[in-house]
Amino acid sequence: MQYMKVLMDADCLIKLTKAKIKETVCKNFSVVIPQAVKEEVIDNAVEHPDATIIKKNISNKLLSVAKQRPSPHKGEDAVFTLFQQKKFDAICSDDKRFIRRIKFFDVPYITPAVFIVILLKQGALTLNEAYSKLVLLSPFVSDDEYNIVKSALDNWRV
Repeated sequence: MQYMKVLMDADCLIKLTKAKIKETVCKNFSVVIPQAVKEEVIDNAVEHPDATIIKKNISNKLLSVAKQRPSPHKGEDAVFTLFQQKKFDAICSDDKRFIRRIKFFDVPYITPAVFIVILLKQGALTLNEAYSKLVLLSPFVSDDEYNIVKSALDNWRV
């Protein structure tokens, strides 16, 4: 099976972790984070439970960290720079300013809630599981994103 290779920023990674869907995403996509994102979500946030979970995902090779030359780039800038250097299918983010920027450059992107629809389409989630994951994710996404994905689930045809 050919997995879609995606680059993920810290915002998306943390939201998927909190909604308990990151492992399913990582099992169905080839998920890569830049070193700067690792530093942001693990190295600089050791007191957060999410950091422990994400660190374990990296050690279990469920999630990989891109080897990069040291750079001054942080977070989204590191994601964008890496996307331009390597072959990735999409960027995963929930940061509105960053999404506006990557849309300007015609970079494909996936937001956290959209993963639910993709996983449903791939058969990695049932419709009931998709609704459950959307409920868990709802505190972390915009009303617009929630409503669009809920509408997609409500109109899902098996």
